Amino acid sequence: MIKLSIKARILIFVILFEIFAYSSIQLFNNYIYKKELIELKHKEIQQTFIASTEKINNLSQVMERNVIDLAITGEHLYSLKLDGFLDMKALESKAQQLLVSNFTNFPQAIGGGIWFEPYALDQAVQYFGPYVFKSQGKVKFSWNLNTSQYDYHNQNWYRIASQDNWGTKKNTLKPLYWTTPYRDTAGSFSLMMTVDAVMFNENRKPIGITTVDWELTQLTSFLESVSITENSFPFLIHQPTGKVLSYPKDPQLILQQIEKLPWGTALLNKSKINKLSSLNNIIISDKKYNIYFYQTQSGFIFGSISPLSDLEKEAKSITTITFLIGSAIGILFIIIVFLLMQILFRPFDKVLNLIKKSITHKEHNNNIIEVEQIDYSMNNEFTPIIQELNEVYKQVSHYMLEISLNNDNLRKSKDEINALNDNLENKVELRTQQLADKTQEVVKSLEQLKNTQKQLVEQEKNASLGRLVAGVAHEINTPLGVCIMSASFMVSKLNSLNERFESGKLSKSYFKTCYLALSESADLLSNNLKRASDLVTSFKEVAVDQSADEFRKFKLCDYLSKIMRSLQAKLTHKNIILKLEFEGDDFTIYSNPGAISQVITNIIDNAFIHGFDTMNSGKVSVILTKEVHNITLKIADNGKGMSDETLKNIFDPFFTTTRHTGTTGLGMHIVYNLISQQLNGKIECNSKFGEGTNVVIKLPLTQSKLL
Repeated sequence: MIKLSIKARILIFVILFEIFAYSSIQLFNNYIYKKELIELKHKEIQQTFIASTEKINNLSQVMERNVIDLAITGEHLYSLKLDGFLDMKALESKAQQLLVSNFTNFPQAIGGGIWFEPYALDQAVQYFGPYVFKSQGKVKFSWNLNTSQYDYHNQNWYRIASQDNWGTKKNTLKPLYWTTPYRDTAGSFSLMMTVDAVMFNENRKPIGITTVDWELTQLTSFLESVSITENSFPFLIHQPTGKVLSYPKDPQLILQQIEKLPWGTALLNKSKINKLSSLNNIIISDKKYNIYFYQTQSGFIFGSISPLSDLEKEAKSITTITFLIGSAIGILFIIIVFLLMQILFRPFDKVLNLIKKSITHKEHNNNIIEVEQIDYSMNNEFTPIIQELNEVYKQVSHYMLEISLNNDNLRKSKDEINALNDNLENKVELRTQQLADKTQEVVKSLEQLKNTQKQLVEQEKNASLGRLVAGVAHEINTPLGVCIMSASFMVSKLNSLNERFESGKLSKSYFKTCYLALSESADLLSNNLKRASDLVTSFKEVAVDQSADEFRKFKLCDYLSKIMRSLQAKLTHKNIILKLEFEGDDFTIYSNPGAISQVITNIIDNAFIHGFDTMNSGKVSVILTKEVHNITLKIADNGKGMSDETLKNIFDPFFTTTRHTGTTGLGMHIVYNLISQQLNGKIECNSKFGEGTNVVIKLPLTQSKLL
């Protein structure tokens, strides 16, 4: 470990403390600066959007006011014509004069007109739609759209009002309609929108519309000049249609649906009128952007796409300046502290050198330490310390003499202890050998115990198979007895038929009677032979599985039925019903059928031996449930149940309540090991005295590979 002086440790502490404090302040300031900068930037962005969208709203309102004024003017011209103050020629001249004057003083619009319904002014006039447009900075008047070829009454910008019943359902004096954005196909190909105002007569009957055409190029040019950060770029969307009106990054998207962009749908869903909204951390061309947008009352969404790097760049510049200034101050502070420590520790260094010189090590004399009195002539804060230290040196010299004498005595004692240790090592070696011999005996005894336990488990397994054999043999006796009786009856009948046939006394009625009797006996013989064959087949499959101990695919419900058919014989003499319950179709599993057979056999045997030992009837149900991730087997009986103490120890090896009858107490222990180890499942036993017993087994689908 590096040894440092007090000055060095103090200086290192000051430096580390300053670095820690300065880093904490820098991190805190960085967080505050960044947070404040982002808030300030958001306010700046919001004000930019409010100012820009206010221009959009103002232009929209100017367009709407102008078209309303035109509608009022059109209605006035209509009244003058009906009252006879103007003829058609004077009306045409007056309309031209009004339109030219209006759009000359209205630079925001590129054209417009007054469009009357067919025959509204005169029964001989179908089209009356004076129109002006701007060309090369001048307002030009035209009647070119008053033709049957153009048929302005069926143009979309005209029908938008008529299709809405002329706005009569709107709660407004002059219903207004905005067309969707479109390109001017008349020659300019400018991006534009048209606002319509409906004209009514004094009976509130529609007589036509007035229009003002708004070229959006000037507006989009203005909005494209708005920049919220250094590398941001704006966009403009028509909210009702979702069409892009301005997108400098990709002009091909103009008049395309904003939903074509990955973030377009989210923008439309989040947009709210007169509220600044944003989509954060949007990936565009492998870069992260924040998208800010603001929806106007007139149905436009103005937005700007700003890279995150712009905000981080501004924050980084402030942080860098702060870091450089703080670092310079920190370095200056460390230099000042170093110089102050040199001045303040100079007397301390002098005293420390005197103390070091006063202590010497005499290597030739068993490395004994010798101390000398310190000669210190100065009178300062160290003088009392030196005086006390000289007194201590006197005592140390006396103690060192005593220590030298004690060391001699200790060397003699050490020699004696070494001799005793040699004797002790010999005794420890002897005891270690004796302990190793005993350990070997214990290991041999443990191996013998394991072998014995393995033999007992195998005996229990064979005993279970033996009980199964005995039951099946007993069950087969019944159908075989019936077969023997049927065969004897058939021989008797055949002999009787032969005698009558030989004697010529065989009648048709007697032959028919014998035939029916023989047929019934043959059916009885066939059914009982089949029953015996099924029992043998079931027993064979179950017995082979118990001995084979292999995994294979098999139908679980069918296999359980065979196990229970093999076990039914030992239960019938006590009138115990064994029943399998499962709803649905049989299904295939991949598992160890022998292990499942032994588990079911041991549990039902345990119920028969212990649950019904004092009862003459009962029921054992095996309920199979196929779940999403598990197979559940529930073996329930209505026997006498068991006490809490018995339930607590039921899975312990060699635990039994009927040891006097020869049982080993390994049956349920084997069941537990087969379920938890070989089948990788879980088993749970619930029982109350007098209420029967329920054993629930769960096998996981991942283990059994359900097909």
